[in-house]
Formats: sequence, structure tokens, C-alpha cells
Amino acid sequence: MNMTSNHSPIRSIRAIAVTLAFGGLVAGCATPPPAADTTPAAGAARPTGAPVAPAPAPAPVPELSPAQAKAQAQRLSLDAVEQLQGGDEAAARLTLDKALAMDPTNDLAKKLLDQIKADAQKELGAVFFRYTVQRDDSLSKLAQQYMGDRFRFYILAKYNDMPNPSKLAAGQVIKIPGRQPATPPPVAAPVAPAAEAAVSATAAAPEAKPAGDVADLLQKGRELETKGNLEGAYAAYSEAAKKIPVNAEAVRRRDASKTALLRSLDREGTQAFQRQNLDLAIAKWDRVLELDPNNQKAKLERERCLDLKKKMADKFGGAAPPAAPK
Repeated sequence: MNMTSNHSPIRSIRAIAVTLAFGGLVAGCATPPPAADTTPAAGAARPTGAPVAPAPAPAPVPELSPAQAKAQAQRLSLDAVEQLQGGDEAAARLTLDKALAMDPTNDLAKKLLDQIKADAQKELGAVFFRYTVQRDDSLSKLAQQYMGDRFRFYILAKYNDMPNPSKLAAGQVIKIPGRQPATPPPVAAPVAPAAEAAVSATAAAPEAKPAGDVADLLQKGRELETKGNLEGAYAAYSEAAKKIPVNAEAVRRRDASKTALLRSLDREGTQAFQRQNLDLAIAKWDRVLELDPNNQKAKLERERCLDLKKKMADKFGGAAPPAAPK
């Protein structure tokens, strides 16, 4: 009796220990194993069907403002000028397409692309005269001098079957469209690359964009030119170019209208002299000399008119000669 009572506490302790040990074992078996690392090692192939991590989103491309788009289009157009000068028509066409995508109103891009697409013989006509190239000539210079627009150099090259406009040599004989003028038109001053850059930079600056009055002057000049009023057109274009000297369109139209006006005055002065309307002829040559002070033909014709006027006055004893028929 005494032994049984003495061993009962020991049995209880052992029973409790066994119970705790068994409970720990069961808990250990219930704990899930750690997740396996499924990340493939560097350079290892990804298992088929494994999820692909999404690619990072591309950085947003900044959108150009209208002024920036115009400036970029102008720069691309000037790049196309260089490409055409070197005879790379395919590259120029792509460049001009990009320019017009940025600014569909870019005049230079449209003009160059039109020349690429044009049939030069139909565009410039069958009437031409032959010109012997001088040492400092270029097709741009000749296009400005005889066609009123230096950027028409490419269609002039096509007119002469020249795939590379820069390959122009002194002594070479080329065709110039139209009839040969009695006196060579004034030679336009060459445009330096810096001036081209200024035109491009101007397009980027909001303050350099044509003001309303300049746009009105250009429109007025075009209307007067269409009506045959060359004096009025030249005055309007000159005023526009004066307001914004680096405006390419204003400068181009001013120079082209001046060339056309000089030709018209030359013709009118000659016709007036032939009709012996000497006062009118002198007035025409005076106007030519206002526009082109170094015009030698105008100086000689004016002196010729004055001499004839003096002889006629002497013949009629100081009285006014009979009025010439109009």
C-alpha cells in the first residue's frame, strides 16, 4: 500500500512527459515545408509554361509643341536640301515625308517634294537658252538668278539630266528655261550656312513667327502679283522682309518679284524708246537704276535717250518734238 502510493506521482509525471513529447511530434509533422525557390539561375532556360514577368513600360516620349514641330520640320527640310545637292533623292524623299508629318504647311518641304515628283521637261517647258557655267556658279545661284528661287535648283538639275547637282563645272554648258534676257538678271548674294541656320532657329522662336501684318503683306503681294502689279507686289514683299528679315518666304518673294520687275522695266524702257517716247523710257531706266544701281544696260540706254532727246530738241529749235504715238 505504501509502495503503490509512493510510485503514483512518478507514473503521473512520466505520463505527462510522454503526452507532451507526442504532441510536439504531431505539431512538427503538421508544419508545411518551406516553399521551393523556383527562380531560374542566371543563364538557365525558363521552364515551359512558367509565368513571364511583365516588361517595364517604355518611358513616355515628350510631345512637341506646335512651334517645336515647325522648327524640327524646317531643320529636316534643310537636311533634305543637302541630300538633294548630293544627289541622294531617296534619302531626301524620306526626310521630307518626316518633315511634312510634323508640319504639313512647311513650304520648303512641299516645294522640294514637288520637284522630286515633277517631270522637269513638262514643268519648265521646251523654250530654253544655253548658258556657259562660270567659275563661282552653282545650280542654286543660277536658279535664283534666272528662276527667282534658289531652292528650285533640283528641278533645274533634272532639266539638264544631272543626277548630282553639286557636280557642276566651270565651262559646262547647261539649259536655262525661258528666253534669254537682254541683260543678265542681278546676281543674288550667296546665302551662308549660318543664315540657313538662322531661318531654322527662327521657326523655333514664337516671336519670330510671321506677325499678322506680315502675313497680310505677303497675301497682298501675291494678289498684286497675280494682277500683274509688279511694283505693288515688290513693295509689299519688301515691307514684309523689312519687318522680319529672316522670314524665308518674305525674302524669297521679295527677291523673285524684284527680278521680275527689273525684266518688266527693261522691256518697257526698250519699247518706249522704240516709239520715241523718250520721257517714259528715261523714267523706266531711272527706276531700273534705283533697284539696281550697277545695271550697265540701264545706264547706257538712259544716256542714249538723253542724247536723242537733245538732238530732237535741237532739230525743232527748242520746241517740243511731235508727240510719239502710244
